[in-house]
Amino acid sequence: MECKLTIYILFITLSFSRITSSYTLSDTLPQNMPFSKTVIWGEGGLARKFNIGPKDRIGELKLRHKMLQAHQKLGLLTLGMMSYQYYVGNQMVNRGSYEDHNLHRKLGYSIFGVYMTAAGFSVLSPPALKYNKGVSSIKLHRYLSYIHFAGMLCMPYLGYLSAGNMDTSSAEYHTKALNAHRIVGAITFTSLSLSFLTILIP
Repeated sequence: MECKLTIYILFITLSFSRITSSYTLSDTLPQNMPFSKTVIWGEGGLARKFNIGPKDRIGELKLRHKMLQAHQKLGLLTLGMMSYQYYVGNQMVNRGSYEDHNLHRKLGYSIFGVYMTAAGFSVLSPPALKYNKGVSSIKLHRYLSYIHFAGMLCMPYLGYLSAGNMDTSSAEYHTKALNAHRIVGAITFTSLSLSFLTILIP
């Protein structure tokens, strides 16, 4: 009886190992992955070609969790810093005084660095367990990120122009550049704020 039981357990174990070993990477990767995830973590992605990252999907999901936690914390830090910079910028315009110009500029450089680090944690993180086809807070968060990412790329150059670095002789040029800087800054700040709020939606 004990011999038969041992053989039965052995048979089940071998059968299970054959079933699990038949799964390939494509079987465990989610459908409808965003393009950035496919390029890095897809079956023929860069992470696979250069053999970097965890060896299995469980390890990838654990790494994803840690990276997205860092993304959220740095995102909150970025939003706080940007709120203060937005306040300083408006004060400069309302007073007509640019004595805080250096503070505003240094804040801009710091925000850009923290923001891009936060974005890197999100973009480079392994794919999720699954991606839903319908509307979700995560998709809304991603779509808003396209807006504030584009704005963040434009802001340093617009700030450079608004300081009159390209044409110091024309007041009209300075005014147009400053208005563009303010508008893009407002759009970037608003979209970043909304993007942060979406993570609070279940």
